Amino acid sequence: MIRPGQSALATRLIGRDDLFTVETTVFQGCRVMKAAVSKLISLCLAVFFLSTATASAQGTWTVTLTSKQAKELKELKSSKAHTAMAVSPDGPWGTRWGVRSADAAGAEALGNCRAFLKKGLRDCVLYSVNGLVVADPVVKTSKVSAVYKPVDGKAAPGIFGRANVNFVGNVQAAEADMTALLANPAHRSNLRRDATLEGMLRERSFMNTKKRGFAIWFEKGRGAQYSASNNGTLKMYFGDWLGTRDGLVCMFDSVWDSGKAVGTRCLVIHQINKGAADFSWPGSGHGTTTVRKGQIIAGDARRGAVR
Repeated sequence: MIRPGQSALATRLIGRDDLFTVETTVFQGCRVMKAAVSKLISLCLAVFFLSTATASAQGTWTVTLTSKQAKELKELKSSKAHTAMAVSPDGPWGTRWGVRSADAAGAEALGNCRAFLKKGLRDCVLYSVNGLVVADPVVKTSKVSAVYKPVDGKAAPGIFGRANVNFVGNVQAAEADMTALLANPAHRSNLRRDATLEGMLRERSFMNTKKRGFAIWFEKGRGAQYSASNNGTLKMYFGDWLGTRDGLVCMFDSVWDSGKAVGTRCLVIHQINKGAADFSWPGSGHGTTTVRKGQIIAGDARRGAVR
């Protein structure tokens, strides 16, 4: 249609410009749609490959025992003490018996199983406690990326981490208390508990930093020390324990796993800086009072663990 004041030629040019604009818009729209479809395909492929990778790392397992594991479980059932068994879909298993509680048996069986794992294998599950099956018929599984085998002071921080705690003791005063305690066990009543230091140690592991070292686990009213040796892990248990404001930490009524009495053992914590510690064993059968490197581990380093 010719507008007033416009020629036919002008109208045709305007019409062509409009047509060009429409064609350009349609073309650009197609490009946008094509780009959107391309992004959608890429997103779908990414989700697919991510799902595939996740499926390879996690899955399910219908829990079954091998003939050897079934035989081990049968033998455990004959024990009168607390027992437990943990198994991995990839073969390793661990057991524990003769401990003070069902929970302790389960935790140690799980740790013993994990100590036999390797990177890439599937994690252990607690199968039975005191002869009763506690695992579901089908369980979720996941592959482990790192394994801690006790007792390893070098590897423990990478699995559990160090507790972010700080402390400064009075070495001279702590050693004086230790000397008095060795001379007269009744001096124990004169030792003043320090809630701050005890809180730093409770539900954590005090370790040295060696690959083949020791881990002392503290909990309310008792604890244990596990030490690496040529014949496996040496286990020592103690009843009450205390920590003083000067840094003296004493473990009373200690006994070996065999039942042989050890008595009172003490160490002196000189200082703790973000979980890294300096300590010594004064007059407790560990030679001279050489300052040693230690650490406060934020977990139970007596047992195998994974992440």
